[in-house]
Amino acid sequence: MMKKLIWVIAIVCTACIVHAQDPASWTFTAKKIDAKTFEINLSATLDDDWHLYSQTTPDGGPVPTSVSFAKNPLLVLEGKVKEVGTMEKHFEKLFGVQVFQYSEKVDFVQTVKLKANAKTNISGTVEFMLCNDEMCLPPKKVPFNISLK
Repeated sequence: MMKKLIWVIAIVCTACIVHAQDPASWTFTAKKIDAKTFEINLSATLDDDWHLYSQTTPDGGPVPTSVSFAKNPLLVLEGKVKEVGTMEKHFEKLFGVQVFQYSEKVDFVQTVKLKANAKTNISGTVEFMLCNDEMCLPPKKVPFNISLK
């Protein structure tokens, strides 16, 4: 009984330490394309052996990455958020579906146009789930706020 309790405590502590270290780091930038067009880059860098999932991950699988933008009357979103990185596809026994995931690095890119020449910001959240070969962390939301100049 005592051995089982020690193992449970060790597993919980390990999960807490890994979660506290956060195996994903995010950077949020804007690149000016022309006077009124910007490319928004939401870039995730992942620790070794960790991955996050594509926006197109099928139902029944892990939580797909999603990007939500706050409404801004000065901006128009052009198209959908694109994924730039090396997509890995494989059947995941844990979920019973084929998953689409990224390891090491992935960029989520959105083109936006200003309705008028004005300084403004684009803000929102990116929601994602991280897994490695042994466990998954709960989905997490990270807010961003990017200046458009």
